[in-house]
Amino acid sequence: MLFRSYLQLLAPAARYLGELWEADQCNFSEVTLCLWRMQTLMYDLSAAFHGGDLRPTARSGAERRILVASLPGQQHTFGLSMLSEFFRKDGWVVLAIPSPQAGEVQDSLSMHWFDVLALSASMDGEVNNLTKTIKAARKTSRNPRLAVMVGGPLFLRQPGLAATVGADGMSEDAPSALALAGHHLSLYQLTIEAGTPYAALHAAGRLVVPEPEVADELYAITQELTD
Repeated sequence: MLFRSYLQLLAPAARYLGELWEADQCNFSEVTLCLWRMQTLMYDLSAAFHGGDLRPTARSGAERRILVASLPGQQHTFGLSMLSEFFRKDGWVVLAIPSPQAGEVQDSLSMHWFDVLALSASMDGEVNNLTKTIKAARKTSRNPRLAVMVGGPLFLRQPGLAATVGADGMSEDAPSALALAGHHLSLYQLTIEAGTPYAALHAAGRLVVPEPEVADELYAITQELTD
């Protein structure tokens, strides 16, 4: 039930508010107040949503990580919050950065491994900034095969822009974003980082990492099987 409420009630209501704003039929304060109330409702429903009725999807044994962000200066981030909810529900590790500071997305990608970067844009004037952000993200990402997907009002109006800005794909809603992200999952070797549960298991001898030569062979075999 909540699955349908999110997709058939809250998401369309947010899009309609955007249309009213663009048509100058409501002001910034009215849009902000309505979105804040919807955001509060989604927050209140979060526990039930994660324990409830979302249809299960196939899950791999490996941890899947996604960075979800808007562009700097973007103040309405309701869609970002909803997308994060769906990915968490599906078992992903999610880092959401609404209204990031300049360079914050690139810094996160350089410090942590992410399989997917999801960016949201609303207005035509954000195209150049988005293109630069994606280019910088690919350059700084720890994952050399980072998948980048885009969404938001801008791409609902102009789906063809996804390729123009350098993204791997565009999603219209949360379910299509999940499907697209699953399709673009990348392959990588486990890295033991200090201060993580993996590091503690490795120090205790409960997690054995293969020798570099063996790891390289296993990586090459897996890459061949999944290409």
